[in-house]
Amino acid sequence: MKLFPTNNYTVELNDDISLALNNLKQNTKLTDTLVSELTQKSFIGQVQESRFKVISSAPGYGALCVLTGDFQGKEGIINIKIHTAFKVLSLILMILPIILVGVTLATKEIEYPIGFIVPISMSIIFVRFGLLGLGFRTVSNSSLNRLREIIKMREIKTWHNKV
Repeated sequence: MKLFPTNNYTVELNDDISLALNNLKQNTKLTDTLVSELTQKSFIGQVQESRFKVISSAPGYGALCVLTGDFQGKEGIINIKIHTAFKVLSLILMILPIILVGVTLATKEIEYPIGFIVPISMSIIFVRFGLLGLGFRTVSNSSLNRLREIIKMREIKTWHNKV
């Protein structure tokens, strides 16, 4: 199990690659950076001749997942991973309890410091599986469904990193 979940899909386009990516380009606010902002378009990001890198434009949680796609003819691979900014924030949330316990142990005499292991473990597990796992599953499914509607594709094979 990896710390940050990813999903990979092998897909086949129903239409020609140029038509599919043109539809995606029309539904994407084209920018060089993957930063969430309010827009009427479905995605924010970059669309090139045979590849794309986009985030959902849904306010609040849309930037959690980055969708990258690379097509060769009608077949391609779509990779969904967690955005780098959210990786940093979640790492901070996972490391913070360890730092706080370390500061507490350094400043006070605690009789049973082993008692901190369970709360630290539970907070790390909550961030990883509660926030990242469920959030990734929800956002990646909604983003993939929206992408499926826009570029008219069907999945051939799916392989997941365990969430």
